[in-house]
Amino acid sequence: MPGMSLSVTARSRAFSADAPLRPSVCLERLSDGAERLTFRLNGGTDLLIAVRRSSRARRVRLCLTAAGEWQLVVPDAFSLADRPDWLEGLIPFVERAWRRLGRHGAEEGDEGNFLPEELSLPLTGQTFAVRRGGDWQQGCAAVARSGHAPLRVEAGARRLLLVVERASLTCYGEADDALAAEALRRWCRRQAGQHLPPLLEELAHRHGFALSEVCVRDQRSRWGSCSRDRQGAGRIRLNWRAILLPCEDAAFLCLHELCHIRQMDHSAAYREELARYAPDWPERERRLSRFWRELPRWARPVR
Repeated sequence: MPGMSLSVTARSRAFSADAPLRPSVCLERLSDGAERLTFRLNGGTDLLIAVRRSSRARRVRLCLTAAGEWQLVVPDAFSLADRPDWLEGLIPFVERAWRRLGRHGAEEGDEGNFLPEELSLPLTGQTFAVRRGGDWQQGCAAVARSGHAPLRVEAGARRLLLVVERASLTCYGEADDALAAEALRRWCRRQAGQHLPPLLEELAHRHGFALSEVCVRDQRSRWGSCSRDRQGAGRIRLNWRAILLPCEDAAFLCLHELCHIRQMDHSAAYREELARYAPDWPERERRLSRFWRELPRWARPVR
């Protein structure tokens, strides 16, 4: 299913990067060879967008990273310098994306708003306070008291212990918010691996879908995907972020992917199949898309 990554399809217009009072775009090549775009939006806001080249990219996409940074991902051979009209044509698209996805992220300059105060898992009925503990040694002592296996995250000299203590998730160690967010993502993925497959398998059994494999992945742009094995049974991959969905939305996501076992596209036949189990599927699809757009910063895909 489509998620937060946006395909660029804007039409070209005349290029103008020197008009300060109207929207414009400027391409810069930095000293290290990296490229950066500066979009001047309506109202005078300057939006900096890093250009990331990828040998795997087959199209251009605009995305907001978990750290709140804008990136334009382009194929290796795609030349921005040779396409000034195309760049100018991106301005309305960037305006819409910034209003829809990133205005709040762009204004969250302080890292204090990066981590949540609490984390809820509707599928399990649990809510955990997210807080900071002491140093590494205090974290080791907390592990001994907890009775739960801790989650350890390291990045160079930085290290962090995430410890489950009653109704809280406590981060111990000298680490920044980015490392703490990585710990939360890994912990949620563990929970998703425990609770999402049983939900999918129960729905498959109830509605007669043949299923051969279920796994949880860290997908960057979709809630899930489906393929079939040689016997026609489904192989379904769910995004761990579905553990954050309300129960009814998580169940609908599972039904969405299960229906692909019988119809491997989004044709009229597929929509008819989906409507058998969720007559209000258009609204449910919109809710999933809206939830993806509104993912908290710590839970967004890391590019």
